[in-house]
Amino acid sequence: MSTYQSSAKRWLAAASAVLSLTAASAAQAAYPEHPVTIIVPFNTGTTPDIVSRLLAAEMAKQTGGNFVVQNRTGASGIIGTQAVANATPDGYTIGFANVATLAINQGLYAKLQYDADKQLAPVALTGSVQNILAVRPGLNVKSVADLIALAKKEPGKLVVSSGGNGTTGHLSAAMFSSMAGVEFMHVPYKGGVEADLAVLRGEADLVFDNISSIASFVDQGKVVPLAVTDLQRDPSMPALATMDEQGLKGYRAVAWTGYVAPAGTDPKVLDYLNAAMNKALQSPDVQEKLKSLAYVPNIGPRQQLFDRAHAERPVWAQVIKQANVKID
Repeated sequence: MSTYQSSAKRWLAAASAVLSLTAASAAQAAYPEHPVTIIVPFNTGTTPDIVSRLLAAEMAKQTGGNFVVQNRTGASGIIGTQAVANATPDGYTIGFANVATLAINQGLYAKLQYDADKQLAPVALTGSVQNILAVRPGLNVKSVADLIALAKKEPGKLVVSSGGNGTTGHLSAAMFSSMAGVEFMHVPYKGGVEADLAVLRGEADLVFDNISSIASFVDQGKVVPLAVTDLQRDPSMPALATMDEQGLKGYRAVAWTGYVAPAGTDPKVLDYLNAAMNKALQSPDVQEKLKSLAYVPNIGPRQQLFDRAHAERPVWAQVIKQANVKID
């Protein structure tokens, strides 16, 4: 058994105990006595929406409460996140949060309408999805080293597509450029699917996109995968090496996700929600569905979410600065 698996099992046991204790406490306070709204700051049908609905259904089944997903989209997750920050801290409004809303936006926007550290409280770090670096077949590139060599031979000529300025796809490419000492021409599209299709059509040479979004194109041989972007290989594609393994030591660009509540929410309620989410993530049915999304679940305490955000903010701020990306 790996250290991670052992740690996860110990935390699950502790979480189950907390859930039992907090459930008794919540029962006395009749929490939740009406539906808990989960605000998702992204569109329906996206990974954040799907994961949130899976957890909402499983938590309702296990706790007897009612959890309702509400999509509040726009501005890289800012609109929905601001709605959570401004909500009454009574335990009946929580929100989906991720690397964008808690770590990237802080360096991307000159004026951000919410202060995550002051206006939000962590509920759980629930998991992550890796990106894949993929290229068009006609590029005749088979590895990260091949791509770097070609980019150095033709500086600024290779086109990288993304789902938009400031997205994880864009910034993953910017991080790659900085660490490898190469230059690409960035062309933003209106969404990740459009960015992938640009590579299929030959309009772009490479793209960084979530495994769950680009996997079908990989399986069909329409793009050539070069690497995954976490420090560990992804369980859904164990043969595909990491950037780190291929020479870009320490490269890590992962779309991690979690949940937050308005600051001031009762810690007992937050512990209850954390334990409920950890338990829901262990459901075989939920795990099977998450696996189909290449979403790797995480079990752990509430503070893990903000610890991850605080650790990554300076990293993304530096990438944003070097790439000269700014959104007013």
